[in-house]
Amino acid sequence: MAVYYGLALSRLAPMRRPFLIAATIFFYAFAGLQFVLLLLASTVLNFVAGLMVGRLAEHQKRRGLVMAGAVVLNLLVLGYFKYFAFLVETVGALTGNGFRVEGIVLPLGISFFTFQQIGYLVDVNRGKIKPASLLDYATFVLFFPQLLAGPIVFYDEVEGQHRTPPTRGRVGANILVGLAIFGIGLFKKTVIADTLALYSMPVFGAAEDGGTLGLVDTWIAAFAYTAQVYFDFSGYSDMAIGTARMLGIVLPLNFLSPLRSRSVSEIWRRWHVTLGRWVQLYVFQPISIPLARAAAMRGMGTYGTLVLSMILPTMIAMLIIGVWHGAGWTFVVFGLMQGAYMSIGEFWATFRRKARKARRKAGVAEPAWSAPLARAATLFAFVAAILPFGAASGAAMLSLFAAAFGAGAGGLIHVPADWPLGLGAALASTFAAYVIIYVLPNSQEIMTRFDPVLNWRDDWAKRAPSPVQFAWRMTGRWALATGLTLFLAVAFIMRGTTKFIYFNF
Repeated sequence: MAVYYGLALSRLAPMRRPFLIAATIFFYAFAGLQFVLLLLASTVLNFVAGLMVGRLAEHQKRRGLVMAGAVVLNLLVLGYFKYFAFLVETVGALTGNGFRVEGIVLPLGISFFTFQQIGYLVDVNRGKIKPASLLDYATFVLFFPQLLAGPIVFYDEVEGQHRTPPTRGRVGANILVGLAIFGIGLFKKTVIADTLALYSMPVFGAAEDGGTLGLVDTWIAAFAYTAQVYFDFSGYSDMAIGTARMLGIVLPLNFLSPLRSRSVSEIWRRWHVTLGRWVQLYVFQPISIPLARAAAMRGMGTYGTLVLSMILPTMIAMLIIGVWHGAGWTFVVFGLMQGAYMSIGEFWATFRRKARKARRKAGVAEPAWSAPLARAATLFAFVAAILPFGAASGAAMLSLFAAAFGAGAGGLIHVPADWPLGLGAALASTFAAYVIIYVLPNSQEIMTRFDPVLNWRDDWAKRAPSPVQFAWRMTGRWALATGLTLFLAVAFIMRGTTKFIYFNF
């Protein structure tokens, strides 16, 4: 930051973006020098493909071929690193040959920077944006705060911000606001998520090792792991948003208290927001719109149209989101469960549409118990789907499901020996996490005075407000609170229990 602002506020201002690109490459090299070449090759090839697509604007067929070829190449590279070993092992299991592939190391962030660049190519092809210059494009892709774990940004969201040099009067405010957001994120990760890992990981590990599982401890672990993933990823998002803000860049929202939702569909509109909108724009809509037209032309009726235009694309989209998180049948099951939940919700909404309209016309309010019941059912369904998400193998997944529904060898309860302070501490830690989730303001609400993410006031600020509200201010008390938050967040790293869940994806 010191070098960046030293350049930006001097006559060397044009060097600030090349410096950021170089810093990103240096940062990424810590993950392995062998992957720097892959990252740079991906950036250059997609930049060239974007130029070609832009120059072929009047030649639809040739433009489409270039675009399709570039997208396929991106997916082949991603597929090799992420799914080739799984595919080979699956074929080996089906044929009985026992084929295995060893030694393919997943490059950090490959899913994020691949999807981001595919989105760029599609937007150029659709005429939404013009092809970028090399400097603009490299800054868009090689920006270290969001390279490894998102958010997945659109080119037009950040292009103008990167081009505009920072002003001297905003530097201090951006650093303070960004550091506060970063501190909240790091606290979520190391203090909350990694504490919950002490109670989730022993049970998921026992499932993989063939250990004894009971019904109660399995559900405690499932709720703890759900909250762990929740704080883990929302913490990553905050750290990315905070680091970018310290450099004067405002990133899009990536997480908005999703477990307060009343449906699984709503969860996925608020959990990993930028992945969800990417899938919506580049997968769901291109499948759904033609199918909706086909259903209308064939007069398939309400439920036939629903199945073809909504349920089928939803299942495909959620399957993609499932396997995006990892290569394995457990992620396939996770994605299909989410798709099934959403499909059931769509059927129910369609079935109840007339009754809801009649209720609104009559001025009859929804029963007071309906919202809490919907939230409880949604949470339970989502937590059940976390069992395959956290399972290390198909066998572990089956063991977890068996224990969760009363068929485990541990009976009602089997407290793991490595739960720190036992059952009471596991319950207290998990309960405290859900109090934070459901009662306290989220990071964006805390920083609401300073527009923490893009379009905060217009699109997000009034959605699902927390029961308890407080907002960060530039005062001495809040400075001390931020310092304490950062101190605890760094201190808890020393426990050595950090689990970087999303770096696997």
